[in-house]
Amino acid sequence: MYLDHTDDQAALLSTVSTILSKARRRLVLDGNKASFDAELDAELESNGMLDSASYPDFGLSTAALVVHEVCRSASIAEVASSAILRPLVCPDAPRPLAVLSADPARAVRFLPIARAVLFLSEEEASWVPVSASDIETVDGYFAYPMGRLRNPEACLARANAVADLARVRGLAALAVAAEITGVLQGGLDSVCAHVTERRQFGRPLGTFQAVQHRLAAAASNIAAAKWLALKAGSGTGIDALVAKAFAQGAVDTVVYDLHQFLGAMGLTLEHPLYRWTYRAKLLKSEHGGADQSCRSLADAAWG
Repeated sequence: MYLDHTDDQAALLSTVSTILSKARRRLVLDGNKASFDAELDAELESNGMLDSASYPDFGLSTAALVVHEVCRSASIAEVASSAILRPLVCPDAPRPLAVLSADPARAVRFLPIARAVLFLSEEEASWVPVSASDIETVDGYFAYPMGRLRNPEACLARANAVADLARVRGLAALAVAAEITGVLQGGLDSVCAHVTERRQFGRPLGTFQAVQHRLAAAASNIAAAKWLALKAGSGTGIDALVAKAFAQGAVDTVVYDLHQFLGAMGLTLEHPLYRWTYRAKLLKSEHGGADQSCRSLADAAWG
């Protein structure tokens, strides 16, 4: 796998960066626990930023790059499922797309703004269009808009089956892995800015060696997770499970250090760090969490 971006990838990411810069200018960090930037979401869709997985010149690795960059932002849009799953699994499904991979009655992210739901179980995959009447909004602490289906059985009864369950599960794993790398990188960016500005004992906090070592370790973990996700974009379902298991396993260590360097401020909504770490905490539990990802990986690799 080449580590340099192609000219086409660089141009695509430049467009993403321009869209995100506009989102940053209108972002209001008002301490809201959950938020969704509908304007950002719509602009990503209208500019074709969520379709790269279906283009031969781009593919899944480029889609994972787009997911990573968007999820670095404090502005929240539904990007991972729409960029990685929808083009290849359910291209006719309207978006935003929510993914329900466990108990159909559980609360899931993006459901309050979703226009379709992808059901993913051990036995089958299917998708169904939904409306506001199908959804109950749930108050949550994960920065994502959260909701549950009012009548999951009725939704499942009218769902459209999706072939190749193994393929769908691999893409879902890749989507989670790419999203985790983005939110962790965004949190790290935010903390690095803080320790550069924050002074202790007459010098910036980031000049202390102990701080530098732990931030470097966090950066190494995030970079490894990112490259595993990009490799999975051109690899197999096993590669996707490796990427997801590693990314989920890195969350606790990275998030702990990020909050440590913000002190008490990191435990409040005063600083925007929660917009990344709250998301990471929820993502680490997707599809059963890192332990289940490792068990699934072992089953896939060795039966």
